[in-house]
Amino acid sequence: MTDTLFYLLATGMLILSVLTVMLPNLLHGAIALIGSFFLTASLYILLQLEFVALAQIALYVGGIVVFMLMIILLTNDLGVDDSLSRVSAGRQVSKVLIAFGLLGALFIFFKSNASPLLNTATQKAAPVSIDAIGIRLLSTSNGFIVPFEVVSLLLLAALIGAVVLSRRDPKNEEKKQ
Repeated sequence: MTDTLFYLLATGMLILSVLTVMLPNLLHGAIALIGSFFLTASLYILLQLEFVALAQIALYVGGIVVFMLMIILLTNDLGVDDSLSRVSAGRQVSKVLIAFGLLGALFIFFKSNASPLLNTATQKAAPVSIDAIGIRLLSTSNGFIVPFEVVSLLLLAALIGAVVLSRRDPKNEEKKQ
């Protein structure tokens, strides 16, 4: 039962991930990305990693994807199909061939017995409480508070850049008419 559910979730993730990259409308691609992140969280729940699943939903779906949607909707006509350049059929075929080449390389990597991931997959990690995770994330000496603040400043700069790009200059509007 769990194997069937895993393969269904993995197939859905694969389809939504391909749609994220291939859809010409950026807004539709972002919506497909949201679905892909939810299916990833479902896989984490299937593996009994509830905290990681909640973090996946809170961080990626709640933060990054909503931020991407804001940037897409704030920029000038970026979500409209007419403003996107069309990709030729030859480039699309080359993208598919590259994707299948990478998939084949991953398949060969995981089938070989020399994979370092296979040797460590049987080891179990020690149980950790949510309190310990929170203290580790937010501690100043050996934690991740500084990278967290740097990322928040980077996201703020990207939002300000999107607002600046979406503003219309009245001088340029007069020249166009």
